[in-house]
Amino acid sequence: MNKQNLHVMWFVPPAIAVAASWKAKPGFVLETSGTQSSDEQFRALLNGRVDAVVTSMDNVIHWNHRPGPRDFVVVAQVEATTPLCLVGARNIKGVHDLKGANILVDASENGFVIALRAMLDNTGLMFGDYSLTSIGGVKERFSALVEGKGDATLLGPPFDCLAIQQGLSRLASVQTMYPEFPGQGVVVRKMTAEKHTALETWITLLFETLKTVPGSQGKIRDYLFGQGIPGEAIELMIKSLPKVLVPDARGVNLLIKHRKQLGLMGCKRPAITPC
Repeated sequence: MNKQNLHVMWFVPPAIAVAASWKAKPGFVLETSGTQSSDEQFRALLNGRVDAVVTSMDNVIHWNHRPGPRDFVVVAQVEATTPLCLVGARNIKGVHDLKGANILVDASENGFVIALRAMLDNTGLMFGDYSLTSIGGVKERFSALVEGKGDATLLGPPFDCLAIQQGLSRLASVQTMYPEFPGQGVVVRKMTAEKHTALETWITLLFETLKTVPGSQGKIRDYLFGQGIPGEAIELMIKSLPKVLVPDARGVNLLIKHRKQLGLMGCKRPAITPC
C-alpha cells in the first residue's frame, strides 16, 4: 500500500507530534481528528475510518480480547508518561471522600481507568465502594465534572490545570504513586503496520524530531501558549516528551501488574511492532 495520506485520531495532540508537524516530507499529508472516547477510536480503526490512534497502551491489551480482529499493535510510544491527576468536585477534599462517589471515566474496563482503579485499591477503596460512569474523553470528563455531573475523574494537561483554576480539588497524582506509568502509544491494526508507507513516514518524522527536541522546546512552549494552554500544563507536556519511541518495558509491565492486581483479563504483554 503506497499511501501517503495518514489519518490519526487522538484526544489531545502530544507535544512530539506538534513539533513533528513543522517538518515536511514531500507528498506526505497528516490528517488528524479529535476523539470523544477510546471506544470511538476502537470503532474507527475497525471500520478503516482512521489509520492510527494515539491512546493509552492499556487499550491495546483490552481491544485484543474484545470480539473482532484482535490484531491491534503498538508501533511507538509518544510520551514518556501521560501526566494524570485525580480531580474531585469542590466538596471532595481527599481520596477517602470517594467512598460512594460517582467517578467519571472514558471506559470502565480499559485505558487510564485501570491505573485509577489500582490507585484506589491501594488506598483501601475496593471496586464497588464507588461507581464508574462512562462519559468520554478528557474534554468530556472535564466538562461533566465542572457541570457537577460526577464527583471525580482523571484529567491530563491542560484540563487538570483548567479544573484546578475553576476551584476543583487535586486529590492525587498517578505519577506520584506510579513513577513508571507509561505514556500514550501510536496504535494501529497489524495490516497497517506492515503495509502503510505513510505510517512509516510519520514515525520517521517523529524519530527525527526527537533529535531536535532539546533545541525546540521554546518554540513548542510558544505554540502551546498560543493555543491557550496554561503554563503549568505546558511544562507537564514538555516534561513528557519522549527520549525514544520504543515502548518502555517498565511501563508495560506496570499495566500488566495493575490488571493482575484487579483480576482483569489481559495479563500478557501487548503486541509491539516498531515501524
